[in-house]
Amino acid sequence: MKKRFGVLRVLSSILKILGIITAALAVLGGLIAFVMSFAGGDMFRAFGVDSTGGAMAGLMGAFIIVVVGALNAVIIYGYGELLMLLISMEENTFKTVKLLEEVTSEEKVEAEKKE
Repeated sequence: MKKRFGVLRVLSSILKILGIITAALAVLGGLIAFVMSFAGGDMFRAFGVDSTGGAMAGLMGAFIIVVVGALNAVIIYGYGELLMLLISMEENTFKTVKLLEEVTSEEKVEAEKKE
C-alpha cells in the first residue's frame, strides 16, 4: 500500500529535528550564561547589577534558559509525534474500513448463493 500524507510525514520529521536542535541550543545557551556569570561580571555591570549579584543572576538566568528551552523543545517534538500519531490513526482506520468492506462483500456473496 502506498504511503499517504507525504507532506505531513516530512513536516513531522522536521518538527522532531527542530525539537532536538532547540534542546541542544537551550543547553548550550545555559552553559554560555553560566560561564559568563563567572567571567568577571562585566556583562551584568552593563545592566546595573554589581559583580557579586551578577554570579547569582547568571546562575538563575542559565537555569531559566535551560528550563524554558527544554519545555519549548518538548512541545515542538511533541507536535511532530502528534502528527505521526494522527497519521497512524488514519491508517488504522483506513485498514479497518477495507477489512469491513471485504467481510461484508463476502457475506453478500454467501447470502446470494443461499437464495
